[in-house]
Amino acid sequence: MSISEKVLEELRELKKSPGAARKDKFYYFHKALDGLDVAVKFKDIDRYGIVVDYISLARTEPILDVEAINRRLEQQAETVQKTITYLLEDFMLIEMDKASKRAQLRSYPPYEKENSKFFYEIVLEEGTRVHFQRYEYNKEHRRYEKITSQLTLEIFKRLVDDLANLVK
Repeated sequence: MSISEKVLEELRELKKSPGAARKDKFYYFHKALDGLDVAVKFKDIDRYGIVVDYISLARTEPILDVEAINRRLEQQAETVQKTITYLLEDFMLIEMDKASKRAQLRSYPPYEKENSKFFYEIVLEEGTRVHFQRYEYNKEHRRYEKITSQLTLEIFKRLVDDLANLVK
């Protein structure tokens, strides 16, 4: 069973458990699976799709060599741009911060509607962590807001597996 199938199974069980949803109507899943620390915050899941706030995966073993970390970040950023091409937009490297051992990728070009731009963001940290989220930038108010992503279960599984492979 793939990590994404295990995560889906866990998310469905979480949704069924009494009192699992919090005040903000989100479910929060956090568990070690297959050597990875997996966290998913989601609003709903059914047999067709999932409404995700964020997905975060991390390898528990750190990389100690700074040069190795930066090489790995470059490889991971390149892999994201080549493999995660099945969402609404493709990804582009926005920033590679070698001092902070961090890379930021955003979907490009962002989807624009009225006064807003919408985009996915993937942040890679220290070669061992990856975080996925969607944002809306309101041009009128000049502010970013985290928003949910509506994904089919097939896309969710593919995304979780691709993100897991990045940090393994």
